[in-house]
Amino acid sequence: MKKTTKGAIASGVAVMLLLGGGGTLAYWNDTANLGGSNTITAGTLTVVANGTPTWNIQHSSGAATAVANISDVRIVPGDVLTYSVPATITAQGQNLRFQVGLAGGSVAAPGGNAAGTALASRLTNSAVFAVTGATPVGAGGNTFEHKSNTSSSYATAITATISWPFGTAGSPTQDNPAKTGAVDLSNFALTVTQVDGSITIP
Repeated sequence: MKKTTKGAIASGVAVMLLLGGGGTLAYWNDTANLGGSNTITAGTLTVVANGTPTWNIQHSSGAATAVANISDVRIVPGDVLTYSVPATITAQGQNLRFQVGLAGGSVAAPGGNAAGTALASRLTNSAVFAVTGATPVGAGGNTFEHKSNTSSSYATAITATISWPFGTAGSPTQDNPAKTGAVDLSNFALTVTQVDGSITIP
């Protein structure tokens, strides 16, 4: 091998060793501040009850009557209870979509009573919600969109319809254990919960 070739190989190895040495080889560099005065701010979703709640009761498709004190009512299969309360929903966010629901534990059996547990199961499984004042999306009627970086407050009437089904084939098996049962509504609460805004609503 020629001396000039050996010299070139040796020089290349030396450069590779310098590069692998981490900082041994100097080069120019600079940094530009891209932050400026930009900030990232979160939106919000809140609900506040701001009126007197009311209860109505009807049996199947019969006429609804006002309930003065829900604790005095003794419900039976086929009854429909309707709870209504004025509320304000405040929403802010470019991709905000939300639903109204019943908070976990809102209808509970005190002390784990078996009859109360059976009744609570029958009532909570049938809770349906409606909101007036906000525009629903999709066919379900319980999903709403705001999708704006400007905060808006929706004056709404939130209604929870709690029914005890009547007349199905499996009703006696499910309903008989609920006789004389009582449920505790001291934690009765409605919620607003964000849902994925990218999912197509049928």
